[in-house]
This record gives sequence, C-alpha cells and structure tokens, in this order.
Amino acid sequence: MWVGLSDGVQFDVRGVLAPQMKLVLLYPKPLPSDATVPAVGPAGTSIPSTLLEGTTNATERLRPTVLSRATWGADESWRDSAPRYNHAFQQVHVHHTASVNDYAVTDVPAIIRGMYRYHTHNLGWSDLAYNFLVDRFGRIWEGRAGGVARRVRGAHTLGFNATSAGVAVIGNFEVGAPDPRIPNAVAAIAAWKLSRWSGDPLGQARVVSEGSDKFAPGRAVDLPVIDGHRDTNDTACPGSHLYAQLPQIRQQTRALMDEAAKTLLAVVDPVAVSGTAEVGGALTAIPGRVDASDATFTYTWMRNGTPIAGATGPTYAVAPADFGMSLSVSVTASAPGRLAITQVAPFGKTVTARPTITLTTRVRRRRIGVKAVLVPPEGLGRVPSGSVRIRVAGLEATKTLVDGVAGSRSRRLQPGMKHVVVTYASDNGYETTSASTAVLIPGS
Repeated sequence: MWVGLSDGVQFDVRGVLAPQMKLVLLYPKPLPSDATVPAVGPAGTSIPSTLLEGTTNATERLRPTVLSRATWGADESWRDSAPRYNHAFQQVHVHHTASVNDYAVTDVPAIIRGMYRYHTHNLGWSDLAYNFLVDRFGRIWEGRAGGVARRVRGAHTLGFNATSAGVAVIGNFEVGAPDPRIPNAVAAIAAWKLSRWSGDPLGQARVVSEGSDKFAPGRAVDLPVIDGHRDTNDTACPGSHLYAQLPQIRQQTRALMDEAAKTLLAVVDPVAVSGTAEVGGALTAIPGRVDASDATFTYTWMRNGTPIAGATGPTYAVAPADFGMSLSVSVTASAPGRLAITQVAPFGKTVTARPTITLTTRVRRRRIGVKAVLVPPEGLGRVPSGSVRIRVAGLEATKTLVDGVAGSRSRRLQPGMKHVVVTYASDNGYETTSASTAVLIPGS
C-alpha cells in the first residue's frame, strides 16, 4: 500500500495473529531527480508516419520509449547476482501492483524504488520482479536489469517466468478502472516484444509449467499469448477491471504489429514548393512521386514549423501573418497496405511584402513637388521604413521615409513633359517597388 508522506501507520489484525506476520515499512525518500522525469506518452495509440530517413525495420518502429532504471533511481548495489536470460519468448503476463491509483506524476520513481527495495531486501529476490512497469500516465519504465530488448528472466509469474516478460501496471484495478493510457502502453510493450520473436497477440501458446499454485510442474498448458496473472496462479491480479480490458489490449497489439509490418513507401521524386513567398502571393506544394500508383497525399502548411490552422490544401495563399516568417509544407503520402511516409519541404526564404506607392505631384512656378506615400498590403500593420529615390527630369534625390511618407521639390524646369519616378529600395522585409508619372510644365 502506497500511503504517501506519513510519519506512522496503525493497523488492526482480525482473528488469530499469524506467527510469521510482518509489517514492512518502506520510505523511498524523494530525490530531486523525481521532479524532472519526462512525461512520455501516451504510448501505443498508433505508429507515427515515418520520416524519409526513418527505419524500415518493423520491430524498431514498434520500440516504445522506456524510462530507464537510472531514471527512476535504481541502486544497482542492491542486486545480488547478474541477470539471467531465457532461451525462448512466448508470452506477456499482465499484472497490477495492488497499490493506490491516485499517485502524482512525481511519485512514480519513489514508488518503483520502494518495490525494488521490498523485493530485494524483504523478499530476498535478486532484483525487481517485473520486466516492465506502466504508470497511470501511460509511461513505460524499465524494471528488472539486463536490457529491455533482451529476454530477461523475471520473477513475476510463478511457474511461467522461463518464456515470458512481466508487465506490472502501478495501481489497484480491483477497485478502480485503468486510465485509457494504460492499455495503450501495455499494448506498445507487447507489440514490440512479440514482434521480436514472432508471437501472435491474438493466439495461444503451449507452455510447460515450472510449478505454480494452479499448475503442477511439467504440465503443458495452453494460455493466451497476452494473459493476466490470474490465468497462471490463484490470484485476483491484475484486477478485474484491467483483466476485462485484455481483449482490447490484444487487439491493439495486433493492430500495432500489422501497421509496423507494412512496407514503407519509397520516394521516387521528392516534394518541392513553387510560387512567391510574398504577402498576397501563393505557394504550391509539388508532391513528387512515391513507388505506389494509388498513393494519396495530404498537406499541412507550417509557419516557423508550427501548423497553420485550416491550411491543408496543396496551394497556400500567403497571408499578412506570414510576414517575416519561414513557410514550409509537410506532405504525407499514403497507400493501401503500405506504411505512410512524410516529407517536409521548406520554401527557402522568409516571407516578404511589396508596398504600394501612392504618388502625387504639384506644379508651381515651373517646379514639381512630389509626395510619395508607401502603403503596406491590407492587413499588414508594419509601415515601410528606409528611404526612397525620387527622380524628376533626370535629376535624383534620396529622401528618408517618415511614417511611410517622403517628398521633394525640383529646381525650376523648362516647359514640357517631365517624367517622375519614385523607387523604394527593399528594407525591413519589404521588396523593392517603384511608381512613375508624367507631369507637364506649362510655358510662360
């Protein structure tokens, strides 16, 4: 029973006191590292789309994130022997720890350390009994030492440890239902382990008992490949609520293994992006080709790596919100019976904008007054800064913009038609642009 931080315990014994009864008090002192354990999960819900550089090995695709013994603070000096390894792998046995269900996320390392101490110091076992543990947050923890990818012999299921792995869920599922993240995590472990040794999660295995309180030594027993502790021993473990979810866990495990076994789509021509990365412009994703004629493509446009809400088509209209940002597109190719592949194609330059120049002129005493107002695209609040070059009748002057406005006045000019050109040099993310007009200087 996990009681949290306490300074004492009181208990009653009803009936005759058993001579060998002991009360074991464990205080797994919290460690500073307990608060920094990553919140991994939820595991086992699906196989993620594989990136272009991803593995083609189905077993490695299935490998879940397993938090190590070092992460939960295992004192390796408590182990009294080297790990032992099995020669075969046939089953995954599911257990519960029969402890409380409302522990906090930072309690878990200390809970596991408490189990470890109890198993090694009080029960006299060589190590923690379980190969893996799962918490209510969907995180998977390494239990017994020896390597999570190997067939480490545990001490979790009396009579049936020689060909199996034991997964213990932290909690009491006689009194409460498992969080939905728990079956996901159990399925993730089972899929990975069974994939390594070709086990069928929906099938049965013929296993020879080494002797349990339910099956005599040497008896051959047909058991589910994924079973509960109660299938092999006289116990309520893993609790009725978790036991009732074993069919679901088996189906989830099968689905994960089937998905991972699909052949990865291969890229023939990679994804590319064309168009103008300018506010008001448009970009188009060219999906390239994969080695399946019936492939379909889905698109997600991203701004500085973050998906843009609603931007899921092959063409994207560049918006004012993109100004100064980097755009890219994630393209996922899917085909029946194949494992999807995702490529991310950046456009390669940040989004710019092109202002409009509103040009007005006035003639007075054979001089031309010029006023240039730079207007940003609609919806873009950043006023263009920098300077403009104002050219009147072949003579040029550079003027600094103030709040997007600049002006000049020419010298006296001869009568006739004169050309006025205003050019804005690119600055602060804006593109170069210009405007021109013709002005008549009347005769005297």
